[in-house]
Amino acid sequence: TIKNRLHLSDKELPNFVHDLYTSSDENITLLAIRLLVLTLQRPGEIRFAQWKEFDEKEAVWNIPADRMKKKREHVVPLPKKALEVLKKIRVLSSNSDYLFPGRLGFRKPISDVAMIKAMKKLSDDKMTPHGIRHTGSTILNENNFNSDWIERQLSHVEENKVRGTYNKAEYLEQRKEM
Repeated sequence: TIKNRLHLSDKELPNFVHDLYTSSDENITLLAIRLLVLTLQRPGEIRFAQWKEFDEKEAVWNIPADRMKKKREHVVPLPKKALEVLKKIRVLSSNSDYLFPGRLGFRKPISDVAMIKAMKKLSDDKMTPHGIRHTGSTILNENNFNSDWIERQLSHVEENKVRGTYNKAEYLEQRKEM
């Protein structure tokens, strides 16, 4: 089922982004939220991201099918800002397979509760981690970005079965720019 999650309007987004990037506490959860904002991936895909999925030279994140909602591999282009975030994450996650290890050793990722609390704090209780996908989609659509690019970035399945069967375009360069 489709749910409307708490999300921000385009007018509220600049303050949120300002707070996100000027916070003096650059911890693993805050960096996870930055990557979430830059890629618009699902919070679970962010939380469970592993270093082996990233090709920093090619600037892509290859999320395996078994970790995706629709059980198909998803390629996420990484803009320069995301690559900068990855460098900061690497320092904090050191020996973990996960980009965002939790507190109890490095064997498990951060919890969804940690991300929810941090996101609500940054947005004055106006947004959840999943809500950034609503905000991103709305703003990108309002700014006339190609809807195919937006839907591919969000890893949504084409509803037109024939078109979905034939169109396998990834739009990587366009999505990176978007």
